[in-house]
Amino acid sequence: MTLEPTNRPLRRAMAPLVALAIWLVIVVGTGFQNYATYTLKGEKTTLGKTLLWAFNDWTGWLLLGPLVFYLARRFRIERPMVQSRLALHALLALLVSAAHGLMYWWMEFMTGGLWKEMTPWQLVPVYISKSLIFGLMIYGALVAASHGIEYYRRYKDRELRATQLTSQLSKARLEVLKMQLQPHFLFNTLHAISALVTKNPSAADRIITRLGDLLRLSLQSNGTQEVPLKQELEFVDKYIDIQLTRFQDRLHIQVNAAPDALTGMVPSLLLQPLIENSIKYGVERHEAPSRIDVRARKVGDRLRLEVADDGPGFPATIKTPLPGRGLGLANTRARIAALYGDAGTLEIGEAPGGGALVIIDLPFRTDAGQYA
Repeated sequence: MTLEPTNRPLRRAMAPLVALAIWLVIVVGTGFQNYATYTLKGEKTTLGKTLLWAFNDWTGWLLLGPLVFYLARRFRIERPMVQSRLALHALLALLVSAAHGLMYWWMEFMTGGLWKEMTPWQLVPVYISKSLIFGLMIYGALVAASHGIEYYRRYKDRELRATQLTSQLSKARLEVLKMQLQPHFLFNTLHAISALVTKNPSAADRIITRLGDLLRLSLQSNGTQEVPLKQELEFVDKYIDIQLTRFQDRLHIQVNAAPDALTGMVPSLLLQPLIENSIKYGVERHEAPSRIDVRARKVGDRLRLEVADDGPGFPATIKTPLPGRGLGLANTRARIAALYGDAGTLEIGEAPGGGALVIIDLPFRTDAGQYA
């Protein structure tokens, strides 16, 4: 992933226009200031003359400015060469200021603005000396501006790099969490198939077929962290078919999803591990028929998902999912936190009439988030 901001070429293209605008403001401002000064002193002049003087003076800096910025970048004042670079820039400042004096003299000569009391050649050292003191200040200001821009660019690059690395880390973490679920589910299903191969070959064959469908759906969403609820329920239906084949009359699963909730985005493989938990800690440990209810509905700008069973439920003292209560709960909570932060929650409790209840509350949105 590139760390270069996408708008940097635009900023580079705009730089000459910004410099030209600043130069124009300085020329006009200086021209008006000089005109006001001469007027207050009672000296006769025209606004056109003062603007021309300012134009002749600052045109040199308009042309020399890019050179100064280049020199500032080429000989940056940084450790361990601070002293030598300062000395170099002091020398360069004298040379550039002298060059500005010559350019100022030339502009005045071409526009007829030179003093009449001296010959043009006699005025050359006068214009150079006039430019030295003020020129040193302008050179220093341009070098300081160049360093300020560079330090700001580096700061923004570090900020961008940190943001991108954080995003990459979060995405990698989500991929790891998702990959944990896939082999976990696969191993459990293969274990069920091995148990049915000799007892009920037709059931084992049906599970293998449904497992193939599940793996196909899983591969289709590979690398995708969020999918529409409708797609997630299609995956769940395949998984439920496998479990109904395994447990037959011992298991009843009901899925109810409101039509307006089906377009909401949810973490992929969200519901399957929760249903698997209910089966593992309810159906597998009891011979009596068990029931699992999966519900989804849109509540305002939120998407509410519930998985409830009539098994033994969670211990009354447990308020948060524990790793020992299956990989699914701990993994799901971690994924929700990574994807939604505080905007997504997973709560556990007791289902009406007894049993475990898992409630997931997510922001309702129809487009995938940044990790999709």
